[in-house]
Amino acid sequence: MIFKTFQLTLLTGALTMSAMVAAQHAFNDAEKAVEYRQKAFSVMQNNFAYMGDMLKGDMPFDAEIFKERADTVAQMSSVPWVGFRQEGAMPGNNTDALPAIWDNWEDFQERAEQLQRDTYRLAQVAVAGNQNELRAAFKETAQNCKGCHDQYKD
Repeated sequence: MIFKTFQLTLLTGALTMSAMVAAQHAFNDAEKAVEYRQKAFSVMQNNFAYMGDMLKGDMPFDAEIFKERADTVAQMSSVPWVGFRQEGAMPGNNTDALPAIWDNWEDFQERAEQLQRDTYRLAQVAVAGNQNELRAAFKETAQNCKGCHDQYKD
């Protein structure tokens, strides 16, 4: 119980810190902001796909590698969001982001925060290595990703 309270405190602190860092960051231009968020999502997607391949049996399951990949996704989950705040970084020629993001900003932010919570939970579950729990946490995270993509990505 104490460990779970500690974990929740760490997660809350991480979310708060990521919001503070995001508020302080500024880009030179909108193109750089779009590139920044796309690269962050790319790192997350590559690691997430690798974990998915392990869980599907497309490659041997390695608990240590899964844990490393889950940690990376969790750490990256706070990174891309500042790239949506830069003036002019809305949809354009080099992005699949839909105007619905900025039209529904509060919902988009809530989904971003939920993704962070989901990825931190996945990383925590990965420590124990129970594949049934991993599958459940992975599926929950994947559903959050898909829901956001369905609504906010072309």
